[in-house]
Amino acid sequence: MAPIPGSGLAKGLAVTLRTMTRKSVTEQYPDALPDLPPRTRGVIGLFEENCTVCMLCARECPDWCIYIDSHKETVPAAAPGGRERSRNVLDRFAIDFSLCMYCGICIEVCPFDALFWSPEFEYAETDIRELTHERDKLREWMWTVPAPPALDPGAEEPKEIAAARKSAEKLAAAQAAEVEQATDRVEPGEGEE
Repeated sequence: MAPIPGSGLAKGLAVTLRTMTRKSVTEQYPDALPDLPPRTRGVIGLFEENCTVCMLCARECPDWCIYIDSHKETVPAAAPGGRERSRNVLDRFAIDFSLCMYCGICIEVCPFDALFWSPEFEYAETDIRELTHERDKLREWMWTVPAPPALDPGAEEPKEIAAARKSAEKLAAAQAAEVEQATDRVEPGEGEE
């Protein structure tokens, strides 16, 4: 069936009339904070303990707004006769939010969960140079990061948790078998005369 000429125009005007008759809603922003969705993209927080200075976030950033400086330290051998290891130590981690386009690529590529979205959005500055947040400021944003959502009750168990549970059950079974063998070795009547 062919569309009736002008039906699109009539539908568009109907939407306009419906919208015109509704009462407008005004947000009283400074006085009343908006109710944001739980996983809102506001500012990026840094969990410094998880950062291994792998530089993936800085390399993948399309805006090149992440600045990382580090140095190598020698870690002594864990066991006698072992060899010394070297590890990267974070000196500077900064994000220039005047350049950031909030794409989230840095958070997605971080293999050690060192970067997180915070729903905080009120960090405007009068000087653009103040929008470069160093690691201490990024660490402060971690306090505002919401907890991850709970797993769906009907979802299957994550593979990592299932593997850890199975290995714990095997270890418990092996320990129970050792205890049982130890009690079987003790002969009855050893203490009797």
